[in-house]
Amino acid sequence: MLGPLRDDSPGAIGPYRILARLGADAAGEAFLGDRGGSTTPVAVRTVRRDVARDPAFRDRLRQGITVARSVTGPHLAPLLDADADAELPWLATAYVAGPALSAAVRWAGAMGEAEVRMLGAGTARALAALHAAGTAHGDVGPDSVVLAADGPRLIGFGPGLLPPPERVADGGQAVPAADVLRLASVLRLAATGRDAFADGPGPAVGPAGTELTGVPEALRAVLEDCLAADPAVRPTAAELAERLTPGAADRWPGAVRGQITEYERELAQVIALDGPLLPGHPPTGDRAAPHRPPTTAGVVVPHQLPTVPPDFVPPLHLAPPEAPGVPAPPRRPRWALGAALAAVVLLGAATGGYLAWRDDGPAGPARGGGSRPVTIVAGVGEKGGPDASGTVPYGRDVRPTGWKKPWKGRFSQPPLGCSAGREALVCRLVDGSYEALSAADGQQLWGMDAGLETGGKEAHYGPNGALFMPAGATLPTVYDDTVLFVAGGSLRSVDIRTGEWNWETRAGEALALESAPVVVGDLVLAEATRPDGPQLIAVDRGTGVEKWHLTLAGSDLPNARKANFWPVATDGKVAYAITEQGPKAFRPVDGKLLGSAGGEAEPANSNSGCGDLRLRGASAFCATSVPNGDPSGFGEDMSVLRFTAGDLRARGRVTLDAALAAGARLSALDDRVMVLSRGDEYATSVPDEIAVVRRADGRTVGRFPLTLHPGKGMSNPVSAPLIVADTVVWADTSTLYTVAVRPDGTLGTLRKTPVRGAPGPGATPDYDRAQGIQLGEELLPPQVLPMGGVVHVVYDDGTVVSVPLPG
Repeated sequence: MLGPLRDDSPGAIGPYRILARLGADAAGEAFLGDRGGSTTPVAVRTVRRDVARDPAFRDRLRQGITVARSVTGPHLAPLLDADADAELPWLATAYVAGPALSAAVRWAGAMGEAEVRMLGAGTARALAALHAAGTAHGDVGPDSVVLAADGPRLIGFGPGLLPPPERVADGGQAVPAADVLRLASVLRLAATGRDAFADGPGPAVGPAGTELTGVPEALRAVLEDCLAADPAVRPTAAELAERLTPGAADRWPGAVRGQITEYERELAQVIALDGPLLPGHPPTGDRAAPHRPPTTAGVVVPHQLPTVPPDFVPPLHLAPPEAPGVPAPPRRPRWALGAALAAVVLLGAATGGYLAWRDDGPAGPARGGGSRPVTIVAGVGEKGGPDASGTVPYGRDVRPTGWKKPWKGRFSQPPLGCSAGREALVCRLVDGSYEALSAADGQQLWGMDAGLETGGKEAHYGPNGALFMPAGATLPTVYDDTVLFVAGGSLRSVDIRTGEWNWETRAGEALALESAPVVVGDLVLAEATRPDGPQLIAVDRGTGVEKWHLTLAGSDLPNARKANFWPVATDGKVAYAITEQGPKAFRPVDGKLLGSAGGEAEPANSNSGCGDLRLRGASAFCATSVPNGDPSGFGEDMSVLRFTAGDLRARGRVTLDAALAAGARLSALDDRVMVLSRGDEYATSVPDEIAVVRRADGRTVGRFPLTLHPGKGMSNPVSAPLIVADTVVWADTSTLYTVAVRPDGTLGTLRKTPVRGAPGPGATPDYDRAQGIQLGEELLPPQVLPMGGVVHVVYDDGTVVSVPLPG
């Protein structure tokens, strides 16, 4: 769908005014535009600068443009204009307001025979026009056929316009007969709903009797000829069009027409603006049909991309400089590189993963010795379990399925938040893609780019503090045998072992690095960006069907006040989410408001600086920052507010030792202690340390210095500490640290365990941060994910080491 332009988006390309952003792929970006005040929309595609520097590419592009200009037809999206010799080459094609066939089938199901004939006849005529011009498409598939109101449109044709096709049949040759074979598989998908393109680089073309099961008999006879092993006996595209025309419908099914109406409606909304869709606008679609991003040979089809989420400006430390036009480096804590980056470095990333819950509380070691059987139902993230307390309620006897000995694995890029379950460890990477490793031995299970927002860009903060997350990708949430995440405006459920899709539905985007779905029983909660503002949606965990929604913030909220409007925690009975007024509690079954977290001596709906919640038993806790009067203006102390779980009634605060409040962040808490992470880049009087205090009165019970800079020009970042099996655990780039918490709340001796295979300290990043914070350039802290008696440690370079919990 259509998304707002970014700060670096062009205002014009060639003669075309740019109105909205359509997305990006490995070769470049695509935009919605118009020309000379005309209201006729066009899709304008640019090519990445590094690709454009290749003379061979420009030669192929010129040839492709020549071919594409010579081909016309009612079922083709024509090339309108192009410039292969511009500094940044571009092409303009007609914009088709409608879903790709793949999205239409997922949303509306299989078509009847008459509609399949309508689809096939139109697409075959488009192929016939290409073949008559002496070229072949080379990658006909369910994502290269778009359903417009008056019939199908074939897109993505023209040699040189995209990287060489990789999914052609017949020995890799892009020939007319291969186009016909692939179109037959497209029609089989439309008739049965079974995707022959999902399992590999080419369509499944087994024995016709098996391949075409469920296809109506008369249509089956036509498709059998198209799937013949000998290309010479297949019908031509023109002959296929003639055979499919008798009995063809003249309109799409009602559900498909509804999808097309949504695309047309959002297009009309953008055109009505009479100007560009700028950052801060919500995406134009509100209830458009959910769809998987269309791809062609692994490349996103340029003008059929889903909504690209709007940028936002995180609050506080990353506010724009006061002097207009004068970029100044934002003040930021040494570990955090800004308030939002602090979520990765010290506070960790909420995953909403669930543990096994019982009626009497979370399953775990039984009091008084022994242990109860525990089944790992869901994932553990950097905030521990589903209550976001930073405590993982597993005993040492609990381990991932099949784990027998320490192992070392690797992700392909720097991870930006992970969730671990009994079967796999799943991470979002810096480019917005996802990868999964086996929890048993570290072998790679699957990787997924979600077909979205690549183009070589990585997660970063712009000079004004706005977060760019490729595809708006959230953290993954593991639950049972599925992984849940939001990317490209869709909430997706994926099989944890294979990476295959279960379902998807429209949702929002990552408003902060810690944004993630939360599972509550049979529901999945997530944020959805809609015209009237961010909303909390609840969808069925098995089907993705929406059950209810409610508004979290207004649509006119300025960028500087946007925050992590996402569900943040649950105790299995009540769900908690961040709203414009602060944290609120909701009844999962219907979204009924149960309470709001206001501050002491403040109105009930006051935010009080609470941007998060951590649950523990009958209480909810919020760590908020309070100015400490430091003349530099950068000093902040931490205050921990306490509320009643369920209705969020104020219950006072936990008073910290004044010596520990400055530069502190709450990382974990259990029934006895709270664990703080401390350090501030600009306040040298604040030591770098892990501190443990008693939860009841804030009294200090332990302080553990950190060595974040072991040598000149070197950095040794530290993970967010968690509590597992009555043990506080954290890691730096070479060592795992553990401290036992005794029943009376006192601490045992600090234990240091070298991690074999850890990368060790690295060079301190040195680049101009005034131009933005590049997360791929930063040396990010490790991520500690304890699964009972096993600890996974994920490092910045992608290394993962899985070891027994020491002690």
